[in-house]
Amino acid sequence: METNSDGTYFREGDRVRIISTQETGRINAADGGVVYVLMDKTSETKLFSAYVDKDAYIELVTQ
Repeated sequence: METNSDGTYFREGDRVRIISTQETGRINAADGGVVYVLMDKTSETKLFSAYVDKDAYIELVTQ
């Protein structure tokens, strides 16, 4: 994660979990305000907002 004057954002390499499904993955790329998450089990890429707030669809995994 990265914090700057604009807020807190996910960044490349962060391990994350989709809150609604509990699926995990790794942020493969970040571009502007979005991140691409490579899912662990399916190797599928999913797109999410890079901004971290209480309404985010993904959360940082800290294991």
